[in-house]
Formats: sequence, C-alpha cells, structure tokens
Amino acid sequence: MDKVLLVEGKDDLFVFSDIFEKHKVVQSFEIIDKVGVTSLLKSIPIHVKTDISSIGIVIDADSDIEKRWVSLKSILSKIGYNVPDKPNSLGTILYKKDLPDFGVWIMPNNNENGMLEDFVKYLIPENDKIMPFVERTLLRLESENLNKYKNIHKSKAEIHTWLAWQKTPGTPMGLAITKTYLETGSEMCLSFVNWINKLFN
Repeated sequence: MDKVLLVEGKDDLFVFSDIFEKHKVVQSFEIIDKVGVTSLLKSIPIHVKTDISSIGIVIDADSDIEKRWVSLKSILSKIGYNVPDKPNSLGTILYKKDLPDFGVWIMPNNNENGMLEDFVKYLIPENDKIMPFVERTLLRLESENLNKYKNIHKSKAEIHTWLAWQKTPGTPMGLAITKTYLETGSEMCLSFVNWINKLFN
C-alpha cells in the first residue's frame, strides 16, 4: 500500500481498526505500530522519503500539547512542509508538491493534553452510570494517597477500571468497541473518522 497510518502502540492499532470497521472506512491504508512515540517521531523522515502518497500519524499530547506540536513542527518543517502554529482542531492535513499528503491527529482532540484513553472516554455511552462510580473511587484512593499512578495516567486508570466493571471484566479497549460497551457515534469520534477519510479516501 502507498498510504500508511503510524500509531504509537498496539492499543491504538486495535482501537482504530475497530472504529474503522464500525464506520465502514475503506481500508486503503496500512496501520503500522511504531512501538512508542520516540520510534514514531524518528520514522517520519524515513517514511516521507519512500514511495508513499499519504502518511497519517496519531500521537499522544501527553502532558504538554504545545511542546508536542513544536516538536512535530520542527520535524515537518525540516522536511519541507509549511506547518501552522497550532494544530487544526478537526485534525491537521498538510499538502506540499512532491511530498506525501501528511496528516496529524494529536490525542485526544488536537486541543488538550492527554492520550488514547482520554479519547476512548469520549466513547463511553452518554447514559452510562458506571464511570461516576469509577471517578469517585479513584478520588477516594487519591485522597488517602493510595494511588500508584501518575496524574497524567489517570485516564488510563479510569478507562481500565471502567472496563473491569463491564459484563466481561477486563475487555481490551478495541474489543469493547466490537462488544458495543463503547460507542463510536460521538462528535469526537466522527471528527477523527472524517479526518481519516479526508486524508486517505
């Protein structure tokens, strides 16, 4: 395939694959697990030089979306792309003659700090009654200093606790979409799918 979507890890790959299946996205591109953000960033110039027509990357903002964007802007500007000062809230796509179309989605929503699990929280059904219990439980843990997770990873604790309390406890995030514990009709998810279709299809 001459179109690739680069992602940070297997969780991303499975979640996105299940979202694309739900939305009947034409799989005209290959999803490649780069096994970490450092590897993903280092691979960008290499992929651009290959015979590829479109490249997309999905990368976590983590604790500083501005720092993440500055890092990406530096890499992409050196390659020859004209990169805006801020990411597009609906997903960025860069076009440059003689270079592949290049798309960037910064998890969770191109605007806020966070990661894949923050995006997945948007897929929890609106009428869900379990997440409020999860949030209260984690707040109690934190109030007694019993939590082992860092604050930046709180969304991971929330979503995986929520999944542990479903009909099949511990269902992985991607499979939770297939089982319809998670829904893919939210505005956030639709924006992500639209960005994918605009970039690849």
